[in-house]
Amino acid sequence: MSFFKENRTAGIALIILGVINLIGALAALVGVFTAKDGIVVSAAVACIGPIIMAVLYFRFGVSVKNGTISKKIDILAYFVRLAGLSEIILAIFNLWNNIETGGAWAAIGALIISIIIGLIILAVSGRINDGKQDTLDKVIWIILVVLFAISAILDIAAFIGVLIAGVAFDLTLLTVLVLPIISFIIDIFMLLLLFDSDVKREMNM
Repeated sequence: MSFFKENRTAGIALIILGVINLIGALAALVGVFTAKDGIVVSAAVACIGPIIMAVLYFRFGVSVKNGTISKKIDILAYFVRLAGLSEIILAIFNLWNNIETGGAWAAIGALIISIIIGLIILAVSGRINDGKQDTLDKVIWIILVVLFAISAILDIAAFIGVLIAGVAFDLTLLTVLVLPIISFIIDIFMLLLLFDSDVKREMNM
């Protein structure tokens, strides 16, 4: 279990996550520009969001691995912060494509909802390591434990699902297999991190 508690392990997993997502986003971008039906500019723009987030996760992973971000409470807060940023960034770059495929009102509505959710997540990330301890910290702690536990279970289900599907082995399948494993390692690290005595004290548990 110590493997999952090491900051270096989480850092490497985050780096791999960033690299895989970056490759996937760039491959999607290449696909847009090489499509037989012509280039759909809105689809190309939609690829920018995943590229930005992949780079941010990669840089975060490097910082964790090298010890630039070493306090467990800060690692947790930054990870949650990236989730909030992801919600906003992806929604913004998907707006144009969503307008073309689903209509303006639905796309704008989805954007507003995503921005609100993203801002809430960013606010939560700020509360995690603000140095204050109150009842809201306890609520956030409980919610995060539940979310990371559910995410870890879903990662296992995704991995087993790919194996059961019996799809021919290729680079795409390898990526699909690796992502749940990497996500599982990150989820377990964050889950164990929440039960760290220093983190529990910081979050009033």
